[in-house]
Amino acid sequence: MSTIYLDEQGSEVKKKGELIIIEKDDKTISEIPLAQLDRMVIIGNIQITTPALALLFDKEIPVSFITTYGNYRGKLKPPTHKNIKLRLNQYACYNDSGFRLNYSREVIRTKLKNGKTFLQKHWRNNPEIDINQEIGEIEASLKRLDAAESLEEIRGFEGAAARGYFSAFGRLIKKEFKFEKRTKRPPKDPVNALLSLGYTLLFNEILSAVEAIGFDPYLGFLHEIEYGRPSLAVDMMEEFRYLIDGHTLALINKEILKRENFIEQDNGGFYLNEKGREEFYRQYEKRITTEVQYQEMSLNYRRVFCYQAEKLARVVNGEEERYAGYETK
Repeated sequence: MSTIYLDEQGSEVKKKGELIIIEKDDKTISEIPLAQLDRMVIIGNIQITTPALALLFDKEIPVSFITTYGNYRGKLKPPTHKNIKLRLNQYACYNDSGFRLNYSREVIRTKLKNGKTFLQKHWRNNPEIDINQEIGEIEASLKRLDAAESLEEIRGFEGAAARGYFSAFGRLIKKEFKFEKRTKRPPKDPVNALLSLGYTLLFNEILSAVEAIGFDPYLGFLHEIEYGRPSLAVDMMEEFRYLIDGHTLALINKEILKRENFIEQDNGGFYLNEKGREEFYRQYEKRITTEVQYQEMSLNYRRVFCYQAEKLARVVNGEEERYAGYETK
């Protein structure tokens, strides 16, 4: 079972029995057995027929839509999970300031710790690059988290750590690429283009995980309510952002992607071209399906996302006392 990324612009998705057919210019360019598919991501100008959608819905296979620039458009999926008890408990937890504070502290603690581990791994491989000061800034924010008495304080410590983190991240970038600061809508350089696209895919993964459990994805605990934003998915992706940062470094430093894979638009934004996107999705899928140790199990990251969502559900339902974030090794 895998995720299929469709990026052949001008193509059309159809069904043929239990097969998903991709056609372009009246020619079949791909046939995908449903047994090999657990989700579909459609990028850009690709059509999908009603029979194909109906087949995917019958098999409970969600279809996500993103632009060729990596912006999330939305998702078509089978009917919402019927776990109303979980949602009622979720709403009650949102109104519990103590719960929100404890959960948010743990999410940001895990995010900062994973970011620190990520930087230290790459520093060991590049000892000539001194990022000791930035790691110290992250450690200082970690120590202050325990004393945080409000969500605003937690976000403040996160922001302070992020400045040091991205400063160190930028110095780990090699070859002809440079990274000075995080920019988006539009991403102002190729590195930011990769981060933005990767974060979009990660967001879609986490959104699928929280919806599958039965959560209301629009009600988070760390991020405030914002119309149209699935805040719970944004909450839960925080502890996994390092995956995309590592993905970006690998693509650049291993020269999997080069300058020629990027285009600059009139708005000053940088985006991958079609060949670059194809390689990006291939490498992303390899990373996200990598198996890691999770408690006593060996799971790929996609399953880890689901297990973390299930863990949060048990805490929200009162079956476990505290949420514990996923820490990379």
